[in-house]
This record gives sequence, structure tokens and C-alpha cells, in this order.
Amino acid sequence: MAETTSATITTASADQLHHVNMANVTKLTASNFLMWSRQIRALLAGYGLAGYLDGTTVAPAPTVLREGHTIPNPAYVLWQRQDQLIVASLLGTILVEIQPILSKASTTTQIWILLTSTYAKPTWGHIKQL
Repeated sequence: MAETTSATITTASADQLHHVNMANVTKLTASNFLMWSRQIRALLAGYGLAGYLDGTTVAPAPTVLREGHTIPNPAYVLWQRQDQLIVASLLGTILVEIQPILSKASTTTQIWILLTSTYAKPTWGHIKQL
């Protein structure tokens, strides 16, 4: 009897961190934002993490009140850790020459907004690329 194997991709859940492997993503340059952003969106959507890009996965409150005491919110800690894993992965897909413009961005959403506002503007170079 032939043995069959299958690959399973686990999507994001509320209690699990996902390391997103972006090794095969083309590096972002000043002229390839459209294709780069498509790769990033598709990859993060596949993991169920696209909401970190557009901000629809909102950060929970940093603290919660439990038994009369304010404590760190475990949901926030998990959100922050996942966000920073995505930030690190994104930075690895961006040419070193472009990274300085992201120096004040600390979350995935902030990086995405900054890159989109910088590189998604239709220019003659983008039109020629299409």
C-alpha cells in the first residue's frame, strides 16, 4: 500500500505564535513595491496574519484588571510578540538602503503604512513596470 503525505500550514490562532518564513520573498527596492507587496500580502494572508499589515488585527489592552490588581494582558503580550516577529521578517525583505526610512516605525502596520505612502504612488516608473 502506498503511503501518502500531506503538508499542513497552520494558520494563526489566538494562542499561538507563527514565525513567517520570508526567505523566498523578493527584496524590496525603490522600484518593485507593487510585486513585493503582493508577495507579502499573499504570504501573511496564507498564515492568517494579514490583519497585522492593515491594522485590522488590533492590539488588545496592554493590561487587564484581575482580582483587583492590574496585570499584563497575556493577549497583548502574544499580539506584541507576533507583531515583532512579522516586523523582523519584513525588515529582512527590505534592502538595507531603504531600511533607514523605517527608523521610527515600530509595528507591522506602521511599517506598511510608511512603505505604502512612500512607494505605492503611481509614477512613470511604476507605469512602465506594469
